[in-house]
Amino acid sequence: MLNHSRLRRASYLIVAVAVVLSLTGCIKINKTDNAKTGSSPAVTSATKEVPTAKVLYDAMRKNVTAAKSVRIKGEITSAGKKMKIDIAGDRDGKNTRAVVNDGTGEVELLTTGGNTYIKADNAYWTKNASAAAAKIAAGKYVKIPSAAGTGDLKVGSLLDGAFTDLPLSGALQKVESTDVDGTPAYLLADRLKPQSGQMYVTADGNANLLRIVSAKGNAGTLDFSEWNAVPSVSPPPADQLVKIPGLG
Repeated sequence: MLNHSRLRRASYLIVAVAVVLSLTGCIKINKTDNAKTGSSPAVTSATKEVPTAKVLYDAMRKNVTAAKSVRIKGEITSAGKKMKIDIAGDRDGKNTRAVVNDGTGEVELLTTGGNTYIKADNAYWTKNASAAAAKIAAGKYVKIPSAAGTGDLKVGSLLDGAFTDLPLSGALQKVESTDVDGTPAYLLADRLKPQSGQMYVTADGNANLLRIVSAKGNAGTLDFSEWNAVPSVSPPPADQLVKIPGLG
């Protein structure tokens, strides 16, 4: 018989908690202006001098708050365990695809059309259900019962929760021009040695969040992309859907 509580814990919460923990408290942001930079209050591509930390951070936060969708991908360490995460979807969690691999198995969660489906490998189903269930479901999609809940698997909840508790005090930030995989960017980092983390935003005048690197606590790197441009996901094809006795 399938253990529903273990299923929930190993699917939704592993994604939501891992992402939130990796972001929250990873770096110290001080919104005080960087004395080395100009005093322009706007972030524009025509700005000759590097904008201040306050200008960049405030513009980035405004974008995060207003975002309708985003993709978050990377690798973090939570509770001593390395996890690979790839979650993309809308703010409300109505159309989302999330993949997480904790080193012992990979799980994909697909939410669309008011339903949520889970796709996992043999190791996952054997651990969270049974060997018999694994033979049926491994590599296929299984519809999750509504009782499992999907509240934690929302891009909006992950973003808002992370920045709600992100500390806004500490060492003055340094701001440098750089790039992230070829995309012109600004690096915001603390002046601590060693640094506790770095934040990268686009240098195109939009100040979109590109990357967060945490060197302490839940160490790892998360990349942000497809802001307001995540494509919709479709329900799994019928030939990829299976049912597990006891789930439903």
